[in-house]
Order: sequence, then structure tokens, then C-alpha cells
Amino acid sequence: MSHTFHVVVVGLGVMGSAAAWRLSQQGVSVLGLDSGAPINVLGSSYGSSRIFRQAYWEGLDYLPVLKQADEGWRELQAISGRSFLYASGGLFIGSRLSGVVSKSVATAKAGCIGYRRLTSSQVAKKFSAFHLSPEMEAVFEDGAYTIAADNAHLEMLNQAVVNGAQLRYGCRLDRIERIDGCLVLKLADGQTIQADRVILATGASLANSLIPDLVGIVRPVSVPVYWFNYKFGCERGFVNFPAFLYELHDGRLLYGTPQISQLEQGVKIGFHNHQQSGLNMDNQRFPVSEAYIDEVSECVASIFSGLSAQPYASKKCIYTLTPDDSFLLGESKELPGVYYISACSGHGFKFAPGIGNYMARAVQGESLSDMASIFSIARFDKSRLP
Repeated sequence: MSHTFHVVVVGLGVMGSAAAWRLSQQGVSVLGLDSGAPINVLGSSYGSSRIFRQAYWEGLDYLPVLKQADEGWRELQAISGRSFLYASGGLFIGSRLSGVVSKSVATAKAGCIGYRRLTSSQVAKKFSAFHLSPEMEAVFEDGAYTIAADNAHLEMLNQAVVNGAQLRYGCRLDRIERIDGCLVLKLADGQTIQADRVILATGASLANSLIPDLVGIVRPVSVPVYWFNYKFGCERGFVNFPAFLYELHDGRLLYGTPQISQLEQGVKIGFHNHQQSGLNMDNQRFPVSEAYIDEVSECVASIFSGLSAQPYASKKCIYTLTPDDSFLLGESKELPGVYYISACSGHGFKFAPGIGNYMARAVQGESLSDMASIFSIARFDKSRLP
């Protein structure tokens, strides 16, 4: 049996969910497919918390989509009538020679984003949980917040269904073909689905894509994340604790989020650009190595005297990286009408409402080059990739 939709979104992590939600708002006939479950612990979107920040040290070019994403998260929360955005603020720390602070400030100034630059002693007064050596400095973004990730993601899916989208889980897509001017999706169970347009948002499996455009460009890795509890009697030091980035002297970048749920006590901390290993899905549920735990524990002990040095829990998550750690948005040259969203490179969750909006507009005829040329695959020369 074959069914026809204007757009089929393959992959319902946060990027695919955002695209389906935005399309559904416009009355488009949309079907979402996912091989897993709504909360997929072997995907990249699950978890209790993510950081949203706009004083983006990674570059000014992200500002337009960050502003759209911020509006989208706030719109979603208002529509739902539920709270999943927590006004934690964001504290971004590095040495005076580091780019984290200076580049965050540059973006904040360019985007008219509220911020305060702080010395190490000022950080100690305002955020006593942090221990900074004198050569460190920080920038505090007042409007940064912490997203309850699973709740926000599920609300996108909920709103898409309310608006008329159809969602199917446990469906594996084998291949996409163009037949008589129509895109035909063939599922593993033998069903076929026809579509005018397809959006691929399949995360790590983009590396083994249903289209050849992305082969050799995206690389999935496994990255651990940890949870640290407060030492007895130290909880008060973590009241109004901000989401944070902390660049160590050797360039390793720690990130962390405050406790926003009773389900996960303490502080969530991980390395953004370190402790990455090649993804092997057979090992993804295995415990994090003791060597990795010892390394992050040493860092945490040197920064947070009020946290127990050993994490009480750890899990592995998945990053899907590009060579420059930015995103990919485009239309397949090999199979026109098939669009792809992002390898999120570990910092994409916050962008989802904005990128979903871009893709919803693109499949209805607007130019991705005009909207988001910085995310084009054209920036890579495949012949020079390793």
C-alpha cells in the first residue's frame, strides 16, 4: 500500500521534530518517520538539559538563526502552556588569552545581547561555586537559559500532531527512489510512501546516508557526559547556578548545566571537544571508561570544591561532526527534492526551531542559499577530506 504526503521527515530527533512542527503550522501534509522511539537513548537529542546562549563565541554568522531559535523556543513554551525554559543565565570562562570570552563579547555586542564581563574575583563573589585562578576571566549572558531537552522535544512532536502531522515510530527506511517525478520511500517492512519532498534528519546515520552527498563528510563519535552531586552542606553554593562553558588552559572545553529536575540531581558536566571516540553502537550502552571518569573528576575537583569529585552517574551521547564542527543544510544533488538537516556537531540542539523553520521554507521553494549559506556543503572540498 502506498500513501502520499507533501513532505516526509525522516528522523524525529530535535531537528526533524522542529521541521515537522514548523511544516504542520503551515498546514502542509507531513509525515514523520523514525526507526526508534520518541525518546531515543541511542540518539543525539535525548537528555534532561541543554544550554541556550546567543553570545556565541563560535562566530557572528550564527546570530540570525540563534535569534529565530530563541523566538521559536519561547513560542513553543507559550503554545504548550508548560515550562521547559529555565532562566539560568550563562557563564563562559577562559584565560585572558582564550577566545571564549573575547569572542563571546564580540558576538554579544554585534547582536545587542545583554552581557557582563567579569574578572575572576567578580566571578567568585557572584558565583561562589566556581574556583578561578587569577588569570581567568568570564562573560555572563543574562538572557541565556537551560532547556529541559526531552520535555521541549516531546512538545514539538505533540504540537506537530495537534496541527495534523502524522508520526510513525519503529519504521526503518531502506531507500529513496525517484519514480515518474515522485519520490518513493521504501520501508523495511515492504510499505512504500510517496512524497513531493523528503527531509533527512537522521543524525549519526547521515554518515551512511541514503544519499551519497554526505558520505565522507560527517563523522559520528561517542562522547560521555557525567552527573556530579553536591557535597553535604554545600547545596547553597549552587543556588542560581548558571549554565557554563569553561575552557581549560590546554584548550579542553567543559560545559555544564544546573539541576532543573528532581530526576537528575546535581550538576551535569562533560567535555565538548574532548573524550571523543569512534561510534560503535554495539558498545554505546557500555559503561564509560575509568580513565575518562578519572580525567573529568580531576577537572571538576579543581573548579568546584562543593561538588563530589566522583560522578554518581555517566552516560554516552552521540555527536555527529563535520570537519569544521558546524552544520549542514542542503538539497541533494544526486536526488533532487531530498533535503538534509545538519550534523549538529554537539552544539546544534539549541538551534532546532530556527533550523526547522529554514527547512520548512526550503521545501516550499525558498532558497537555502539566501537563508543559510554558511551551512552549505559547498564549503567542503571532498577531495581534501581525510
